Amino acid sequence: MVSNFSNLRKRGSAILLRGGGLGDFILTLPLLSYIRKQYRKVTLLTKPSYFCLTPLNKDNFECIELDLGMQSVEEQIEDSDIFTFWKDPAWEVELKKRGASRVFTLPSRPHAKPHVIDSMFNLVGASLTTKCFTKAWLEDCWQENSMIWIHPGSGSVTKNIPFSFYQNLAEDWLRKNSQNEATFCFGEADQAILDSFEPQSFVFPKRVHSAHPSTVEEYKNMLTSGIAQFWGNDSGPSHLAANLGIVCYVVNCSPE
Repeated sequence: MVSNFSNLRKRGSAILLRGGGLGDFILTLPLLSYIRKQYRKVTLLTKPSYFCLTPLNKDNFECIELDLGMQSVEEQIEDSDIFTFWKDPAWEVELKKRGASRVFTLPSRPHAKPHVIDSMFNLVGASLTTKCFTKAWLEDCWQENSMIWIHPGSGSVTKNIPFSFYQNLAEDWLRKNSQNEATFCFGEADQAILDSFEPQSFVFPKRVHSAHPSTVEEYKNMLTSGIAQFWGNDSGPSHLAANLGIVCYVVNCSPE
């Protein structure tokens, strides 16, 4: 079902469906950018919380809530190319019956090389450049100040390194300069780590803060308000920081 893009000119319309976690969505931004260059009209079905991460230029682009399903784009299916991360042969056949031109089933989380972005582009017959992996896809929004930002959790406990690592990191930062500060950020999945967070146990506790953003947009605004550098595990917030152009350090939990 996968065709080669190499001979395409500007095509008619495309529909991209993307759910998943924050990191998964951000990893799809290079492909979204590529698709927008290939089609006269692009419709993205995704979580409303991710709308704030989509391109500002809406000339050929529309966002629709993913939970509304394909019924929300019923009239657009005919002659459109469909890009989805949902592998369901029966559904693909149904889309074809409803007039879809082509259906591209993209890899969600490949367990082997190449990298997931490479895999996406390979399946649509496109090639990547080095710039794809170094570009800040949400624009370079970094404003440097003296605040180190630490997100010690992730969506999986297997990715998390001991909280003591981040506490030592923050204390080293605080000792370097009397103006330096540290903010620890916690999301919905980080309650267990939050229970280990005690500002009074730090050196210079008055310069240690916590943040609890409730939405992606709020998190984005916090990060772009000014920080020195971001530290975290392999998680959505780390992808967010990196793609905002922020100096970002991602710590991997080594297997035993």
